[in-house]
Amino acid sequence: MSNLNKFLTFECQNEHVFEHDLLLKENYSIPKIYNAKGDLNKRWYVYFSYLNPETGKRQRVKNIYGIANTYKTKEDRLSVLTLYRKKLDQSQKLWSDKN
Repeated sequence: MSNLNKFLTFECQNEHVFEHDLLLKENYSIPKIYNAKGDLNKRWYVYFSYLNPETGKRQRVKNIYGIANTYKTKEDRLSVLTLYRKKLDQSQKLWSDKN
């Protein structure tokens, strides 16, 4: 019974380690839009993080506002930020392909 217990413990430990290894393979997180729950009085932006090669930890990039907050409707702001998000996602894929 103790061998079975050791085996199960070992398997669980490896599963945990492998799970975190899979997470660290991506150099960038998916860009996301912060829309302040639809509040037009607050600033909306796109944000993401990247894997810092020196520390091995994720580091958040400065918020990307662009001109989105000059628009007065939710639809306009969302369309501009969606464009920013798509462009960031495309550039991240290009960067990953080169490395």
